[in-house]
Amino acid sequence: MASTTTATTTTTLTTTTSSTTSTSITTTSTNTTITTTTSSTSATSTTTVISTAISSTTILSTTTIISTTTIISTTTTISTTTTTSTTTTTSTTTIISTTTTISTTTTTSTTTTTSTTTTSTSTTSTTITTSTTTTTSTAPALCNTTYMAQTTYATGTGPFGLAAVDVNNDGKPDIIVTNVNSNNVGVLLNTGNGTFATQTTYPTGAKPNSVAVVDINNDSKPDIIVTNLNSNYINVLLNIGNGTFTAQTTYPTGAGPYDVEVIDVNNDNKPDIIVANANGNSVGVLLNIGNGTFTSQTTYLTGSTPYSLSVVDVNNDSEPDIIAINSNSNYVSVLLNIGNGTFTPQTTYLTGTNPYGVAVVDVNSDSKPDIIVANSGSNNVSVLLNTGNGTFTAQTTYSTGTLPLNVVVRDVNNDGKSDIIVVNYSSNNVGVFLNTGNGTFTTQTTYTTGANPRNVAVVDVNNDGKIGIIVANQGSNNVGILLAC
Repeated sequence: MASTTTATTTTTLTTTTSSTTSTSITTTSTNTTITTTTSSTSATSTTTVISTAISSTTILSTTTIISTTTIISTTTTISTTTTTSTTTTTSTTTIISTTTTISTTTTTSTTTTTSTTTTSTSTTSTTITTSTTTTTSTAPALCNTTYMAQTTYATGTGPFGLAAVDVNNDGKPDIIVTNVNSNNVGVLLNTGNGTFATQTTYPTGAKPNSVAVVDINNDSKPDIIVTNLNSNYINVLLNIGNGTFTAQTTYPTGAGPYDVEVIDVNNDNKPDIIVANANGNSVGVLLNIGNGTFTSQTTYLTGSTPYSLSVVDVNNDSEPDIIAINSNSNYVSVLLNIGNGTFTPQTTYLTGTNPYGVAVVDVNSDSKPDIIVANSGSNNVSVLLNTGNGTFTAQTTYSTGTLPLNVVVRDVNNDGKSDIIVVNYSSNNVGVFLNTGNGTFTTQTTYTTGANPRNVAVVDVNNDGKIGIIVANQGSNNVGILLAC
């Protein structure tokens, strides 16, 4: 009885990770022993086919494929699929397939292939296929502190005052802007995904320069209140539904009304109007008497040229107080609310040169609102910490761009600490100062705006959970939207 033995071995190894395959073949006339050892740091895939017939010729074929794919990113999804199939008819096929997916950002890919073929007497064929794929993916963290280039929307001439409030009850914040040289107010409705319709305009008085958007007649629809610098009055435009408004009703103010806040100061659950009379060196309080109508103003003296104000309870007595900056006096005034919408004479605190914008927000997590001022003449922002009972420390300053005007304070990076956002009028950018804790801040990071950014609002405009920045570009006659990346 003649016997023929033929052995052929072919091994191919391609790998980007550590992988070793060794194959030893021992052949005699009576039997064949094949030993295959595969060691790999990757997932493995092995395919073997076994088929036996009684014959003096043996063919043994072993194919091993080792394939590993790893992707690393943030977001984690784990998916495992295992299929086992066995068929026996003198030939056995086993397929084991495992797929694991985990979500992450960084991509690493490793593929290793090892192939071994042996031919010998006797017919035995075995195929085993094992395939493992692992994908790890981690999505990037919310990049709330980085903003994309602005998208702009046309306004009237000289956009000046700015607010972002949902005025048509669709759950999306709309833009309301005063056009100081067009003598009107524009409403740009949010059409979704942070995009906006062409503005609809409503006539105002002469030089409308500040706007507040608050429901003043208790109908659950936010109304528009505008100061008119050269007309010496404020006008009220009531919301009649779907983001449309009535013609203005006017109320006299002091000389040169510049900024306006609308908040209940006498605890009757009706929002009142507080206005900074820049040329009258006073603040005026107009109490709401119901149905969106107001009393004549009561005035309280401030320093010279109060350009901006905020109305916040700074001494924890549940009565909102008035904080006004005085541009030509270089200080901030605090007028404490003594009840029924009446106020004490001012207490003053030094600022930088020509303070312009003000915000009053707790920045050091002690539950006491602090004062933040944009100093247009000294190119910095001041932080005055509240020491309790409505008194404040001396300022700490942080450098800005050129001619910082309005300022807002809000947590933009979701760390629970309020950050500073300021528009730099002559630098044509917006600066973001991140709060590092205890009321201290990083150096500003700037983002390009249009020409002469005058005002700023900070709100999530596209419902992505990230805070966007809206800027009124006075020199470009548009508003710019900077979405967080």
